[in-house]
Amino acid sequence: MGNWLSGKTEWLSGKTDIKYSRKEETRKMKSKKWLISLGLAVVLVVAFSIPACTGEPTEYWHTPGDVKIEFELASPPGELADIGSMIVTDLQDFGIDVTHQVIDRTTFVQYMYAPDQGGMDAFNYRILAGPDPWGDWVWAMVADPEGAGLYWSTTWYQDDRIDELYLLNYLAPNLTAKTEYLFEMQEILAEDLPFMYLVRPDFIHAHRTDEWTNWHNQLGGPIMWFNHWTFRDVEPVNNATRYCIGTLNMLPNLNMNAEALMYVCSGNMYLCINYENLSGYPKIDEDSLEANPNAPYEFYPMLATSYEFSYEDDGQGGQNQILTVQLREGVKWHDYDTEGKNLTADDVVFTIKYVTNKYDFLKPVNWTAVEENDGEILPEHMLVEATDTYTFEMTYIQDYHQATDICPNWWRWDPVVPKHIFEPPMLLDPGDPDHKDPWEWDGYSIGTGPFHLEEFVPDDYYYYERFDDYWGDGVEGWGLPAAQEVLYQKYADPGAVFLALENGDIDMHEEVGVPPSKIASYQADPNLEVEFVKGVPVHYVGFNLHPTAGYAPLQDEVFRQAVSYAIDKEHILEVVYGGYGEIPDSLLYSESARHNPDLPQYAYDLTDAESILLAAGYTKHA
Repeated sequence: MGNWLSGKTEWLSGKTDIKYSRKEETRKMKSKKWLISLGLAVVLVVAFSIPACTGEPTEYWHTPGDVKIEFELASPPGELADIGSMIVTDLQDFGIDVTHQVIDRTTFVQYMYAPDQGGMDAFNYRILAGPDPWGDWVWAMVADPEGAGLYWSTTWYQDDRIDELYLLNYLAPNLTAKTEYLFEMQEILAEDLPFMYLVRPDFIHAHRTDEWTNWHNQLGGPIMWFNHWTFRDVEPVNNATRYCIGTLNMLPNLNMNAEALMYVCSGNMYLCINYENLSGYPKIDEDSLEANPNAPYEFYPMLATSYEFSYEDDGQGGQNQILTVQLREGVKWHDYDTEGKNLTADDVVFTIKYVTNKYDFLKPVNWTAVEENDGEILPEHMLVEATDTYTFEMTYIQDYHQATDICPNWWRWDPVVPKHIFEPPMLLDPGDPDHKDPWEWDGYSIGTGPFHLEEFVPDDYYYYERFDDYWGDGVEGWGLPAAQEVLYQKYADPGAVFLALENGDIDMHEEVGVPPSKIASYQADPNLEVEFVKGVPVHYVGFNLHPTAGYAPLQDEVFRQAVSYAIDKEHILEVVYGGYGEIPDSLLYSESARHNPDLPQYAYDLTDAESILLAAGYTKHA
């Protein structure tokens, strides 16, 4: 591995062509960022009174060169603007001359993802880091901004140690090594502080109990990415047949742009219950995670039932790793009545080669051939083939072998699609007018999941019906869902969502949490149950560290450390979120076994903040 890193790190993380070689791929990544920022930002609009600054300070901090420090903090509207005001108040009281600008969300996002264009010295935002193992993606936020972190590294932070660990983490030989790499990454980031972590609020969830019961709350709430169990487990009360979910965000189409769909909860659930994956995500709550902290990384048979590793000489002094996967037999596609087709290995091979995003170190790619092809990945570079009806093999070349004790993350994320539906437009010559790019094509929504999408009205609703020929019927651990119908209804704002919940128009809500002001009345309602679930978003202050556009004092990690001590995060958590949540110290959640427990906390302490600056040569005067 060492030789590979020393010889190829520059190619892998210093150039854009390994993951984003084509103009089209760049466009897709920009689109993904837009969706995350505009479609998936969980806007919890809460009205709170923000304390005013106690008075104009008489002394301000100056750099070691005796230049007064003054910069601007930007926030998008809503609760993030409230948090931004509190941050500015704390820093002004400490003697740092900070102004606050609330910017419309569109402009804010443009500036945040283009720090070289100026517009913000620092910004207040949130990141949906996600539970294990999905949280692995967040390290792109701190990877080389001109390579693996392209369009993700919002602060323009760059550190060679992080770039190396970023790659090692992805290609860790086992979970133990992966944990060690992540511990080291967290230590580096805790010292450098490209992000200053603020709060991680709980997701306060309410659901009705007069028609459905037995909701399952995983990390982030009952509707959060992996949690297909909510749909599978609910049990009816009073002969209910349909359950309804209120949502704020709905995509304008269902193009098989899996990555875009996955960043909106309703889109991800479409992929989880209409389509399915090779491996499921196990049913996890805080108790089960404490009993088995590695459960999120384990294989949970879904469309695949088993797999095994073997090795063969590659003819060049190395070894190829062969991953042989056995599929579940008798799995019917939703159009089985008209097509008479079951899931086969050909469907999986087609999906991997032509439909899902191939730019992933965990995919079976011939990276040597890709490098020779200027970084562009073609279907023939995907080393996957069917060996019989229900078996396929994936080959991993030397230096890209997969960990044998970790289920590949993409097995839980990339849904398998039917070749007989997608093949005709996908395999036509790109010049053919009937050719379809899977990233652009709204397919026929034919999957293998427990529910079949029956109707979709953009920006209005999704309507699903149960698939009664579902393979899970009678299979231990799965079963046929009790609900016969599922309706996702879009609402204009959080107030409309909660009004619908109170009126019984919906049974539960996603994305937006119950405001603390409503908790008491909901707990008093016999038809509502309130639960406090460990949340997903981590709120942070990001610093513009672009070498030419960033504000000079913010480039100093010592100054950033002092700023972190000078902000009363507990006060933000109490005022904005009623005290429900925690103060994070990492992009990884404290529940994860990959979370480093020995990180500095930067608790609110003005004495420490002042001592750090004085020791570094900063001065405070009029």
